[in-house]
Amino acid sequence: MYISNWVFRPAPGTLPDVIQNSSEIGKLWVKHGANECHLLHLQGADVGCVSFIAQFDNAEGYGKANDAIVADEEFQALMAKGSAMGGEWVRHNLARQIY
Repeated sequence: MYISNWVFRPAPGTLPDVIQNSSEIGKLWVKHGANECHLLHLQGADVGCVSFIAQFDNAEGYGKANDAIVADEEFQALMAKGSAMGGEWVRHNLARQIY
């Protein structure tokens, strides 16, 4: 398994819009090859942040989906909408399953 994980802190009062926008973005990731996507509400060190994850069989699957989605005009519009909501990008991680 290969996971792409984006962590961000939504601007105050925007969480319902972030959830809706992330749901639409997740559908596009699946359309372009992700096995599944999830939006997680984080606690602990990143309290107040959310994490969007997209899961793939392997790094090759992620690469193909990433190449396809960045060219998708609907995805670009949703990303612009998300950016307009404000908030703070925290990090992006790529993770490969060990066992």
